[in-house]
Amino acid sequence: MGLSFTRNPRRIYQLVVIIWLLLFAAVISMIVAFDIQRAAAIFNDHAHDHFQQANDRVHINESVLEGFAAMISATNELDRARIRVYARQMLKQYPYIFKFEILEKVANDKLESFTEYYRRAFYPDFRVKAFSYESDRQWQPVKKVPFHLPIVFMEPFTPEFSEVLGLDIGSNEFLLHSLQQSEQEGRAVSTAPFTLVQGHLAYLLQRPVPEPGHGGVSSFNSSGAQSGFAELVIRADTLMEEGDDALPGTRGLLYNPLFDPSDPRGHLSVHEEVESGWLVSALFPRLHIARSLDSESQPFVLLTEQQLGWSIISWGKLGLSLLIAILTFMVMVIYARLYFRNEMERTEMTVRLFHLANHDALTGLANRNLLYDRLSHAIKQTARQQGQLSILFLDLVDFKEVNDSYGHDAGDGVLKRVAERLRACVRAGDTIVRLGGDEFVLVLENITSQKDVDHVVEKIKMDFEEPFEVGSHAIKLGISIGTATYPRDGTDMDALISHADSCMYRDKRSSE
Repeated sequence: MGLSFTRNPRRIYQLVVIIWLLLFAAVISMIVAFDIQRAAAIFNDHAHDHFQQANDRVHINESVLEGFAAMISATNELDRARIRVYARQMLKQYPYIFKFEILEKVANDKLESFTEYYRRAFYPDFRVKAFSYESDRQWQPVKKVPFHLPIVFMEPFTPEFSEVLGLDIGSNEFLLHSLQQSEQEGRAVSTAPFTLVQGHLAYLLQRPVPEPGHGGVSSFNSSGAQSGFAELVIRADTLMEEGDDALPGTRGLLYNPLFDPSDPRGHLSVHEEVESGWLVSALFPRLHIARSLDSESQPFVLLTEQQLGWSIISWGKLGLSLLIAILTFMVMVIYARLYFRNEMERTEMTVRLFHLANHDALTGLANRNLLYDRLSHAIKQTARQQGQLSILFLDLVDFKEVNDSYGHDAGDGVLKRVAERLRACVRAGDTIVRLGGDEFVLVLENITSQKDVDHVVEKIKMDFEEPFEVGSHAIKLGISIGTATYPRDGTDMDALISHADSCMYRDKRSSE
């Protein structure tokens, strides 16, 4: 093929153009790769900043909740003003905290006296009620359950929020589950995200109020409650803020790991990107970082993605790359021609050597090396499919007399005719092997029954009844055939070939 190029200048030119385009594309790829690497570093810094922001806020949430719970534990039940002052200070300092709440755990048989206590001491219209967050989002009558967990304090306490006072948090399974976990483990636990009565997406951060120290009396004893919980209502969209430094094509998702990232029920905060065109998506990579926040109580995952685009490309470098490609044009012509010629010669030599190593030089059939390779593969495949395959071991009867009577050239001619007849007796996908001398092996794959094998054996023997025309001679030969079937007669190559060989000798003796 290399000589044909030297006789055809047009083909040489076509090759040079292709190589030149490849060179230019390689240089462009290097420039784009550098730009992508630089954009990836900027993206990593951007993602880290957002992670740090969210991570700081969840830790602040935990600290504020710990302080809130300690304040409740140390404060007299009737001194709600002190607790409210603390909550207002925290709300002013951390505006992304939506609301402070106190829950009390009260037994069902004490619910009536509990309600009377709160009406008399704090809220004349106080009543315990339920709200269905998970279904129709309607106020519901309170069901009889062993314990209720109504909200008895909130800050801010505005007309907008007043209807939530007395809400039995335990009336919703997913909120009750997190409270029970918090009570059992004695630590802060967050709920799955949900939509508040007011319509905001939020989650609750809850923890049990510790018992007062130094022999103090729990502030919950006055109401008849068994214990209490401190609770923060966190607006989900406040954990992650996108500033003016937002990168183009960036999407940020903060989600609860109890849900799949694609499940909107677990989404806490989503900053969607401007949709990119199909060409940009095809040409440029999409960067992706997912990292869990360092918080046991709020183990949310921040997923940050950016679809890179044309804005990251250094256009000036592209022009320089074109100049370099043109200047090296002639050098690449020579290199391409030599490389292509050497590759073609090496490939042809490899194919030739492989064929010589795995095929019989006289008949062109597979030899012993290729037999072991194909038979090993066929056994493994048949085992996976739980099927059957057969080995036919063939020996030419009185072939030595052909060489002695007609000469070795005639013997070689007979072997070639034998190979042709065997090819005609089997399927294209079956393997025919000359082991050497006058011995042949056939590998029949995907057989369904012994009838398939018997049919091939009968066909071969019928074909061998016709004499072989070699030169001016009509030479008639007999053939002995032994068979072995996997897995009935053996499960490995040596066992199958040995069994077929033994059967062949029995066939030869029976014909004598």
